[in-house]
Amino acid sequence: MWILSRGMCSRLCGLFILSLQVISKASCVGSFPLHTLAVQESSSPSWTNYSAFVVFGDSYSDNGHPRSPEDQRSLAPKPSSGGRFSDGPVWDEYLARKLSKPAGPNITFLNYAYNGAFIDNRKHKLPVRPVPDTATQIKTYLKDLQKRAEHPVSEKVFGGRILHALWIGINPIIAIWRSEIYGNQTHCDSDTFLDPKLVAQLDTQVEQFSQQLVELLTKPNISQCQADYMIMTIPPLTNTLLASMESSNAAKGNHTIAQHNRQLLGRLTDRFNTKLIEAIQRITPQFFEKRSRITVFDTEQLWNDVSSAPEKFGIKSLDACVTDPRKPPCKKPREHMYWDILHPSTALHESLSTAIMNFLGHLGY
Repeated sequence: MWILSRGMCSRLCGLFILSLQVISKASCVGSFPLHTLAVQESSSPSWTNYSAFVVFGDSYSDNGHPRSPEDQRSLAPKPSSGGRFSDGPVWDEYLARKLSKPAGPNITFLNYAYNGAFIDNRKHKLPVRPVPDTATQIKTYLKDLQKRAEHPVSEKVFGGRILHALWIGINPIIAIWRSEIYGNQTHCDSDTFLDPKLVAQLDTQVEQFSQQLVELLTKPNISQCQADYMIMTIPPLTNTLLASMESSNAAKGNHTIAQHNRQLLGRLTDRFNTKLIEAIQRITPQFFEKRSRITVFDTEQLWNDVSSAPEKFGIKSLDACVTDPRKPPCKKPREHMYWDILHPSTALHESLSTAIMNFLGHLGY
């Protein structure tokens, strides 16, 4: 296992890069032979050379893909772009383009993310029929993978190497945060420590995610794949307009309490990220013989970089373009860090994809 740091150390104190040895001669589904894109056993495969790219997550990753009639409500309304909660393509769409080789075939891009997705719907009291959580997204993918074994083009797609990206946790964190700030405000007693109840709730979320990742790694129809896994940490949420608005609303005009509310959101996010990395560190050695690789991308660091020097990323405002859905959006959304009160602009998504591509390009053994 390697531990590297990309640039200035964030609150996570560095970027954990967790790698497992390569390579598998076994193909992904059925008896597919290795695709010509697959790297020979004598060398380490590149982290940017893939035949398929699969994404699980929430609105930060949802590209507006087709969905069942009952899940249509999860698509973003206009003026958002194409059902996405942004003004244009999201990070995984940009990354899929970057991963497609100019002289080779386009990468197969499978997106299972849903706006509003949780890690485990059973852990929350949701008022309406929830969209597929990541547990359901992964199950759907595994079923689809088996179906694709019967398709003639699958040999080219799944005989190569597959990159899986998992980015989830924002909705559970916000739900836990809301239940606390609109409750008894017990968190205001400390600026440093989280209430044990909140710690338990967060740790349960990470444990559920860990189980889902293990399932993805161990299912027969994927465990034989030449597969890599990129887990993404949660970016800072305290600088969103949502955090500011809800902190103030819950505080009912009390500035001190509002400040505590925002600090609580930051501590919840930090706790989730820390436990997430610890969980991945525990999981990694178990799958040494599975011939897969796992890495963690530090999303928080990119957010901090953009906030510190937005002009380097072509961003002129750290605020949201859409602050009120009843009013027209700003005239130049690409110059804003956020599209709305929570979601990144397509400009930030593009910068994220560039950072990930650079990150993957520097991984090795």
